[in-house]
Amino acid sequence: MSSTGKANAALAAAVIFLLLSSLAAYIAFDRLHASEGWVQHTRDVQSALSQFAMSGARAGRLRAEYVDTGNPELLERQGEVVLQLRSMMGVIQHLVADNEPARDNWQKLEQLNEQRIALMDASIDLKRSGKSTLDAQAPFSRKLVETGEQTDRLLRSMYDDEETLLARRQARVRRTSSTTTVVLATSLFLALILFLIHHRLLTDEVIARTRADTAQKTLSARLLTLQDEERRRFARELHDSVGQHLAAIKMGISMLQDRLPGDTTVEDCLKMLDDSIAETRTISHLLHPPLLDEAGLRSACRWFVEGFGKRSGIEVNLDLGDETTRLAQATELVLFRVLQESLTNVHRHSGATRADVSMRTLAGQLELRVRDNGKGMPMNTVQGFSNHEDGAGRGVGLAGMKERVREIGGRLEIHSNGSGTEIAVRVPVRNRMAEPASVLRPGREVQR
Repeated sequence: MSSTGKANAALAAAVIFLLLSSLAAYIAFDRLHASEGWVQHTRDVQSALSQFAMSGARAGRLRAEYVDTGNPELLERQGEVVLQLRSMMGVIQHLVADNEPARDNWQKLEQLNEQRIALMDASIDLKRSGKSTLDAQAPFSRKLVETGEQTDRLLRSMYDDEETLLARRQARVRRTSSTTTVVLATSLFLALILFLIHHRLLTDEVIARTRADTAQKTLSARLLTLQDEERRRFARELHDSVGQHLAAIKMGISMLQDRLPGDTTVEDCLKMLDDSIAETRTISHLLHPPLLDEAGLRSACRWFVEGFGKRSGIEVNLDLGDETTRLAQATELVLFRVLQESLTNVHRHSGATRADVSMRTLAGQLELRVRDNGKGMPMNTVQGFSNHEDGAGRGVGLAGMKERVREIGGRLEIHSNGSGTEIAVRVPVRNRMAEPASVLRPGREVQR
């Protein structure tokens, strides 16, 4: 499996672990919430039982005080407490509805409660009748004590049952909480490990691609350098070999013309030789203009623009400024190639009738601009060129220009619309150091 496939597999596994841990956490928290709800439910039952016991005891005390004093306020308060007892019986019934043993105990508790209330009502009625004596109240008091004890035992039993149930439910909450913690910690740990693996694989892939990209750019720069060297060699071979041979042939035919005056065939041959010599010289200079080495960038640009205008019929306005300082050899060569490629594209693709070439030095940078009045470039080509650092996939000429400019630390931009295209190049100014002056002296003629 490739590194990209491994990275994708690690990422997919990490995402799956996170999803599973999220699902497990949801289920665990849902169960934890339910368990905590049951714990709270048990506490509510215990609280209701405790309140019922206190209300029952209070009702008994109020009955006894009324029997002793006959105070009607006590009777009214006792009636309110009895209503609370019956209301709390309803609350307890609702709370224990899910527990069958607790429901059975509730039914017993209800019977005891009603029996106790009936005994208190009978004792109160006896007091109201005016026949209440200690002996007359004694059976009611004895039965109330017996009923109260039975009620207390039943309440204690119900409270203990809820306490046992509470202990089980609390233990379940602790187990659920522990399980949730373990599941989340394990899942997050595994997901973190997988994310780290994914990051490591991506980092290795980025490093590998960076190295490959660097190697590609180095190779591209080397190929461009070799191309320039090859052009220089071909130009020299054309000038020194083919050009000299053609010149020698011309001399021979010229001598033959002296022997055969008026021979049209010889004159035609001389004319074709002149054209061949001129074409050979032009091709040689286009491959590598000697003016670039001898007189500098501006002289070479002026020579090329003049020749381009004559060959293409396109009017070219040239503004090279007043600078005379020679630039570094690599910078001059790159800018000349950009100018050469730009004007060639203007002639081949733009349909323009005019082009403007300007060169300026601004803030330590030399700026070369080539603009035409043609139909412009397609927007997808311009956008694709801008979005790709090396201009890949947007034409060999454009990619070559961008790569050349990048190698010397410059930047190339293309702006195009329906009224024309502009190519702008900015490169750092590096003057030629420790090189002999190459500006032509007056009277010296450059071979063309």
